[in-house]
Order: sequence, then C-alpha cells, then structure tokens
Amino acid sequence: MKLDQFEYISNRGNPNEWRIDGCQLGNINLIVGKNASGKSRIVRVIYLLSELLCDGGKLGNRPTRKDEWHLLFDKDSEHQTEYFITIENGYITQEKLKIGEKIFLQRDKTGEGRIYAKELDKDIRFQTPKTELAVVKRRDTIQHPFLEDIYKWSSSLRFYEFGTQLGKDTLAKLPPTTELLKAKTDTKDSDYVVEIFVLGKREHHNEFTQRILDDMNGIGYQIAKIETKVPSFFKSNISPPENLDEDSYNLPKFLYVQEDGLKSVTEQSEISQGMFRALSLFIQINYAILSDQPSCIIIDDIGEGLDFQRSSAIIKLLIEKAKTGLVQLIMTTNDENIMNGVPLEYWSVIERQPGVAKLHNYANSPEQFEQFKHIGLNNFDFFASEYYLQEPNSEEVID
Repeated sequence: MKLDQFEYISNRGNPNEWRIDGCQLGNINLIVGKNASGKSRIVRVIYLLSELLCDGGKLGNRPTRKDEWHLLFDKDSEHQTEYFITIENGYITQEKLKIGEKIFLQRDKTGEGRIYAKELDKDIRFQTPKTELAVVKRRDTIQHPFLEDIYKWSSSLRFYEFGTQLGKDTLAKLPPTTELLKAKTDTKDSDYVVEIFVLGKREHHNEFTQRILDDMNGIGYQIAKIETKVPSFFKSNISPPENLDEDSYNLPKFLYVQEDGLKSVTEQSEISQGMFRALSLFIQINYAILSDQPSCIIIDDIGEGLDFQRSSAIIKLLIEKAKTGLVQLIMTTNDENIMNGVPLEYWSVIERQPGVAKLHNYANSPEQFEQFKHIGLNNFDFFASEYYLQEPNSEEVID
C-alpha cells in the first residue's frame, strides 16, 4: 500500500484547533517550510497513527484532546482504501475502513460496529473496547483478510529523526543466538543500531555490509570496513585471563569503522556526529529493505549536520532507492542545500496559517510550479520568495 493523501485535525472547533490541509503524497516527497511551520509535526502525525495501528491497537495514555485522521491509500487503483478514525479524550469515537465503494468495517463510540466476514459473505456485528482499534483487534486472515494490508503498512513504516543521536550514545550487549537477538531488538527504534547491524550481518551476510559501504562511499565517506568491538575504555579497565575470548565477558559493544588512509580504526564514540548519522541511517534503511521491505521511510530534518556536498549526495542516494518503487520516501527540511538538490516535482511547501499547515505541491498548485521552472532561479528561491503563493500567470518578477 502507498499513502497518497491524508487529512488530520486536532481539537476541531476549539481555540487550539490545528489541521493539515492539502497533504497529497507521491512516491518521493520533500516537505519544506520555515522553522515552526509544522514540518516535523506533519510527519509525526503519520508516524503516530502507524504506531497505533501496529502496537496491539491499544491507545495507552492519550492526552486530553481530539484527533481525527483520514488516510487514503492507492487512490488510482480499484482497491482504493480509506481509513477514518477519531480519538477523543483517550477513547475511539469513530472508525471506518472503506475499500473501493464498500464499507468493510465501521464502529461507533460505544465500540459496537459491523465488519464484513469473507467466508460468511456478509456483515456481522462486533464489539470492541472503546480504547482499542478494531482494524487491529479484529485481524483474522480467514474472515477479515482485508485488514492485513493496513497492518503491514503500519508495521513496516520506518521513522528516523536525522537531527538526533540515532543511537550514537548507546552500547549493546549481544545475545549469543540470532533468535534471542531478534527477540530483544526493536528494529523500528534507531537506538538499536548496533543490534540491527549485527542482525543484518547474520541474516544477509556480505550483501548487507557491502550495501552500507557503497552508500557511505557514495556520499564521500571512504570506509573500507564496519564492525563491532568492545570499547577501548572498557577493555582498559579489565584484565581477562590469557586466551579467554572477550565475548565470554559479555561486555557491551559498539560500532567502529576503518577509514581509508588511517592506520587505526575509528570507534563509535570518536566518529563525528554527521558521519554517524549517515552510517546509522544506512544501516537501518538497508536492513529494513533487505529484511521486511518497508512500506514507507520517513526522515525528519534530512541532512542535518552534514556539509553541502554530503547532504546533496545523501539526498540523491535516497531518491535513487525510492525510484525503484519498492518504498515511499517522505523527508522534511528547511536547509537551502537540500532544497536545491531535490527537484521541485517532489516538493510540498508549507504555508503556515493560523491553526493550519497548508501544503502546496504539484498536485494542487501545478501552474506555479511549472511557471517557476522557466524563470532560471534555483529551487530555494521558489521557497524564499513564496512564489508558490502567487496567482497563476502573474507577471511579477522575483528580485
């Protein structure tokens, strides 16, 4: 499934109402906007719902507010899927799943509703707790197989905040078997980057590490080797018996790289923040692609902390991965270099209005995007001049 469009409203009708308007998504997307315009909030709204849809369907402790989502998947196919949900003060007050012209699931604020049963070929009644999502709790591949697609979309979505540590300050105690390691590793949590790297090596062998090396070299980090080791600051404080393997001590490990031209390795704690962010991202994306094909990869503040050449290179590399059609890519930025490196056809520009984040893109503002192509300025000028707000065929010239 591919998410083509979504709407979100928080606290409808209240003074603090906030909504997202015009969020239409393609296979490759760059959401751009000024600081505090809502870039991160938009992608977190998508991520939050994906977590609710795959985390047992339970809301947990929700803040006192009202959230409304309307998601549209595969809009140009005969299996166009729409999902509606409203959560108010920690309770689900509306939920509906529609595929094509048929409503397959619908429930109200009492938790009571109707769902289509395939083998019976009719709608049946059901009752779900008011704090649990019916599309998750009613999963049944025999009677309700249509629920599997939305579950697979949500459970395979990956969200990375590029401006954060991405696991740089974490160590890992690695279980002896792959089964135990996989059981304890949350592959959606970027803090588990060491464990994810080891899993990737065990499951996909040289192909996994070679992909990471190719990606790192492709953005200008000349690396010949990536491995794990016990940190030097740990080893200096222990005296293992002669011939005893350090693994027997079950000491924490972290990553290291061997850079071309350097005689010694660079340990995780010494890797620059920008370099480690790129390394961590490539480890996790390549593992996701090789292991359980992600439906969607979301990267907030892509390129944060990287220089011009590397930020441009990482964008091009990610776009090439997304062009295969195997994954939907959604990124956010307010960086000029990033904007100039991404074609306008992939852009969604945020116009911040009171209580609204309105997005302008090729889908809803084609004339402005097409006209700008012929002006001869760089992409950042389209954003800085607010050209996307001009009336079509305007003769106004940008200074």
